Amino acid sequence: MRILIFTEVLSPYVCGVSSYVEVLKQGLEKLSHDVVIVTSSLYKQDATLKHGVIYCPARRSGNKYGHECRNPSDAKTIEFITDLKPDIIHIHTDTKIGYMGLSVADKANVPVVFTIHDYFMDRFASDNSKMVWNVKTYFEKQHFQDMLDNAVTVTSSCSRASIFVQRADRKRNVKLIQSSTDTDKFDYRTATPESIKKIRMKLGLAPKSTVAVFAGQITVEKNLEFIITAFAKYIKRSEDIQLLIAGEGPEADYLKALCRTLKISDRVIFTGNIANSLMPDVYSACDIYVCSSDDGLMSMSFLEAMSCGLPVLVKSDKEQIVRDTIKSGVNGFIYSKKAEFAKYLKTLASLDANKRKRIKQIVRGSIVTENDTKLAEQYVEVYESAIQKYKKKRYK
Repeated sequence: MRILIFTEVLSPYVCGVSSYVEVLKQGLEKLSHDVVIVTSSLYKQDATLKHGVIYCPARRSGNKYGHECRNPSDAKTIEFITDLKPDIIHIHTDTKIGYMGLSVADKANVPVVFTIHDYFMDRFASDNSKMVWNVKTYFEKQHFQDMLDNAVTVTSSCSRASIFVQRADRKRNVKLIQSSTDTDKFDYRTATPESIKKIRMKLGLAPKSTVAVFAGQITVEKNLEFIITAFAKYIKRSEDIQLLIAGEGPEADYLKALCRTLKISDRVIFTGNIANSLMPDVYSACDIYVCSSDDGLMSMSFLEAMSCGLPVLVKSDKEQIVRDTIKSGVNGFIYSKKAEFAKYLKTLASLDANKRKRIKQIVRGSIVTENDTKLAEQYVEVYESAIQKYKKKRYK
């Protein structure tokens, strides 16, 4: 079948959505399906199809990605995309490119599958004005509702998405899809001592320091302030631990200023955007993966880091979802408080070379080992079901 995937961002933009879409496309094509991704780009003046991706002109925006499709209602672009004769539309965002997906689906008379990757109420929580936050959240909720109302099937990688749907005042079943990553691409065994030394030098990492890495969008829901303040309070300079934050986002400037205030700027490195193709080397050059989101869904970078053998420090979530993946003391630790985070970080940093080598093997072996077609196979079932449901509804 021909599948059109709509996502506001794509690699080299570093975030879970872009990684998820990349893995899905790769798996679907291995199953002999025809896949075209529709995304936005700040560097295009007209819609352009290149290597299976349609790039639509974008503009700067205050949304979580920093940009958005310039004109999601552009008739010429919608006609161009509709002429591809899709069998199904798969939308991964409720930003403007998602609305373009709805328009194409309507014009092509095909069903929509909507995948939930985040929670609408978290997106502007950092605004100083409560009134502005309330207004923006109101519109974000509407966007989220529009996608739910127009999708034949709603999916997510985490059961917590059902709670987000309820809070959006909608009653929709959410089909759970088990995330997977490209374990061939994200494999620490492909890295050489020379490549690790090179990437550490490029990133400004000390040759022998322990490096804890976070990768993804730097947004308020990632709760990176928790990690940074815990790091400043409990990790001494003499312990030779560095924190690497890979990615970009609306919280980046605030967090950089916070590091300056806490006088840890020399120990906390912000990389900005890194091409997804370089992330296996980045993970392999680090020692620990850290995250502190309270409500985020299952992160692709979380899985990528584990595939590269990094033990994970993850904050206990309200619905205990992380306990399905993290076995405390085996492939990482689950923490609740800042002191706990620091204690586990120091524990992992204290391991000698042999123990670090062993834990890489354990961590990599602990994640689901199916290749990228596992994700695609699950979605093919979803697509086929959605098409049948859509036909029954249409011809009633």
